Amino acid sequence: MLKIKHPLSKKEIKEIIREMSSIFGEEVAKKLISKKDNVQLAEFDKTTQILFVNGKPMFIKRQNLVFPLVIALYELSNEEDLRKWKRRVVVDEGAVPFILKGADVMAPGIVDADEDIKEGDFVFVVEENYGRPLAIGIALMSGRDMKEKNRGKAVKVIHHAKDKIWELTVGP
Repeated sequence: MLKIKHPLSKKEIKEIIREMSSIFGEEVAKKLISKKDNVQLAEFDKTTQILFVNGKPMFIKRQNLVFPLVIALYELSNEEDLRKWKRRVVVDEGAVPFILKGADVMAPGIVDADEDIKEGDFVFVVEENYGRPLAIGIALMSGRDMKEKNRGKAVKVIHHAKDKIWELTVGP
């Protein structure tokens, strides 16, 4: 079970909104978090925290980097086409079972990627048919390289659907 450590200050919440706006644009950021929200921080492990927005798990935080959880993106994917979003990496059907088992994303399985992705960026991975989010991770190459290269690891997966974070945040 995740232990809630403390609520975030208004200043910290504004910083998350600013970060999400810079990545995804203001319209999307507003769907994830607002200034009036009650945001609490929970410790997952030594390097990872989960941020709850109004009691719902929404973000993962690692070394001052904040990014939406797979479940938060999943809920948004009901009304938004994530295959057009910034920071997306789109994979073919063949990659899905491997990613759901925790494998990193390999370049040959990528069918599209945001060309503005830089190595080291937080990215999210979606499948090509329905745009459902599968994982979030750290880009190991640029978005352009992801689209052009046919070999190598493209994304280091740090959280995926069906993993421990998913089970804690979604329930069995």
